[in-house]
Amino acid sequence: MEYYIDESTLPEYFILPGEFDWKLIDQELGFSEIFEIIPEEIYLQLKNETEDNKKEIFRLITKASVLYSFILAIPKIKVHITNYGVQEFIQDKSKAAPWWDVRDLGLSLLKFADKLFSEAITKIAADDELRNNIPFFENVSEHIKTPAEFETIYSIKNSPKVFKMIQTYLEQAYSLDVLDKIKPNCIDLIKAKPELYKFLKQANVCYALYYASLMPNFVFLQNAIAIQYEELPWQKSQLLTPEMKAMSGKNFIKLGDASMKVITDYIKKNIAQFPCYTPPVPESKMQARTSGIYLI
Repeated sequence: MEYYIDESTLPEYFILPGEFDWKLIDQELGFSEIFEIIPEEIYLQLKNETEDNKKEIFRLITKASVLYSFILAIPKIKVHITNYGVQEFIQDKSKAAPWWDVRDLGLSLLKFADKLFSEAITKIAADDELRNNIPFFENVSEHIKTPAEFETIYSIKNSPKVFKMIQTYLEQAYSLDVLDKIKPNCIDLIKAKPELYKFLKQANVCYALYYASLMPNFVFLQNAIAIQYEELPWQKSQLLTPEMKAMSGKNFIKLGDASMKVITDYIKKNIAQFPCYTPPVPESKMQARTSGIYLI
């Protein structure tokens, strides 16, 4: 088992009672959540940095990793969790906590860990030297570059894992839906106008969420999109039913179309500023008439 943080340093990141045995926690499992995005060698380099911003990135990543390590170990560790904290399990002297208490603690810590990791990613994205050495940033959406930026449009509960998984759908939505209405040579002109660019981002996210809603990879909650950890199932009352999920997908399409309409309406009113713009060609439709079937 790999140990990235020694036991004496752990209380700086997550405080548990002194009798808790940290050897029950698999740090390798928790840190692997980070290393899916931030390479291990970059993390180890950050450990020795003296510049304040990089030290803060290291702190955020480490704290998130320690929390992930604990969260993912919850089903294995022989402890009981009560409303007043975590204690060793001692036969006849403690009572096993209800499962929902364990789950709720795990989900609460997961939200905190994701937020810390998301903050670290935002700081890395703003640091040219770091960003250019991390392959993840070569493969993210050109228009929505961090989990925090996605979060401003629709909640993914700050989850870097969800953000990473949804990249395929962002790319698909951009190619099939955004560029179907706005040609590539107009995009730079739109980016130069923040009031328009925000609608392009909103459209891209909404169309991506529609495609994501068709797949089983994600859990759609009443106010967010998430992923399902087998160890920490979401409360059923928070989940959308299949019918509600399908309706939500249709609404994402409508929202995406509405955002794109704001852009195209603006362009049409200010066409001199957008010589690149050509209206999309309507699809021909079959229509039956008394003398035969015609394309209109």
